[in-house]
Formats: sequence, C-alpha cells, structure tokens
Amino acid sequence: MAQVLTEERTNTFHSFFESWLVEQDHYLEELVSASKRRRVHSAADDDDTVLRQKIARVIDHYEQYYRAKSTCAKTDALPMFNPPWRSSLEDAFLWIGGWRPTMAFHLLYSKSGLQLQDKLADLLQGLAAGDLADLSPAQVNQINDLQRATVREEKEISEKLAKQQEKVADTSMVELSNAVTEAMRNPAAAADDGGGRVAAALAPKEVGLAEVLQRADDLRLKTLKKVLGVLSPIQGVHFLIAAAELHLRLHEWGMKRDADTGHAQ
Repeated sequence: MAQVLTEERTNTFHSFFESWLVEQDHYLEELVSASKRRRVHSAADDDDTVLRQKIARVIDHYEQYYRAKSTCAKTDALPMFNPPWRSSLEDAFLWIGGWRPTMAFHLLYSKSGLQLQDKLADLLQGLAAGDLADLSPAQVNQINDLQRATVREEKEISEKLAKQQEKVADTSMVELSNAVTEAMRNPAAAADDGGGRVAAALAPKEVGLAEVLQRADDLRLKTLKKVLGVLSPIQGVHFLIAAAELHLRLHEWGMKRDADTGHAQ
C-alpha cells in the first residue's frame, strides 16, 4: 500500500514538473520580449520596475518548484535523487537531485563572455551593452566572493551525502543482510524476508538523505537569488534567459536522445 501511494505521489510530481516546464517556457518568452524592448527604448526607472516584477515572478516560479519537490520528498525522497521525469543526459549532470549550485557562476561567465564578444565594438566606443557584458569590477568581485562561499557550502553538503551513503554498509545493515540471507537458505524460514526489519533499518537512512536533499535545494535557490541580487534588472533578465534556455534545451535534447536510443522512461 505504501509503495502504491509513493508511486502515485511520484506520478503527481511528474505531471507537475511537465506543467512547470511549460510555464518556464512561457516566462522565458516574456523575458526575451522584455530584453528586446530594452534594446529599442532607453533605460528608465519605470522600465527597471517592470523588469524587477518579471524577475520576481520567475523567482516565485522557482520557489513553487522547490516547495512542491520538498513536499513530495517528505513522503519519499529517493525518487528525487534519480528523477524518472528527467532524461539520462540530465541524470549524468545532476548533483543531489538537481543542478550544481556553482554551475550558476559558470553559466553567468559563459553568457557574459559571449555577450562581451558580441558587443566589443560598442564597448570600445564607451557605449553600454545593456546586458551581462556590462559587469562592473565591483560586480565581478561580489560574484567571486559569492562563488567561493557557494563552493564551501557545496562541499559541506557533498561530504554530508558521502557520510549518508557510507551508512549503507554500517554494522546494522551488514548484520541484517546476513540474517535475511541465512533465513532465505532455510526453507522453513523462507516466508520471512525480513521486510519489517529492513524498513526499520532503512528509515533513518532515508531521513538523512532527505535532509541532504533539502539542504542542496536550499543552496540552489539561495545561490540563484544572490546572483540576481548582484546584477542589475536587465542583467538579471539576461541571466534568467540563459538559465531557462539551457534547462529547457538540455531536457529536450536528453528526452530525444533517450527516445532515439530506446532509453525512454
């Protein structure tokens, strides 16, 4: 019965995730339209207000995702470590059930470098690029400090995960696996698979994994917000565009690859 309920909740989150992706694509188009309007019209205080509102809606959308994920993980965190709604390509790049927080900085610098190359002629003439090519020295210093802090937190969480994973071979698990195996060799005890004892032994380990997952998701969301806090409104829009494009296209490429190779979930 418990397994049926878990599968139902997993399927429910899968449906939620698919709807969330459709909404993310909608927000992406809104951000792209806003960035194009900014190129045509000069910056104004009211324009920045509109951009901040759009950024706030996107952040709220990310928060909605993590709230739903947290709710589902409280029932069963294990599917979140290997989500069936993601492709094998995405799985290969997952860190504790999601994107690695430090990836945000690589994304930022990659997009900034591309836009810098594209606007180099304008910048040499003293013209503002109006995007991530305009990162100031002060902003770069803030981002570097934030990156170092994020690396430390990421490492701490990775170490906590390692400790949780090592518990699968602790004394209680080794003793229990031996006891159940011996029972299976005894025809008279074949009906006893140790199910109750196994569930009791795994329960605290699953709780520990759920706690690590929550910390990882908290760091993901915190990193996103702090990066946006360093950027100007229009820079934040360009960063969110790059993040959404990478996420959506990687998911799309991965699902197509799985379908082509017969690995579809």
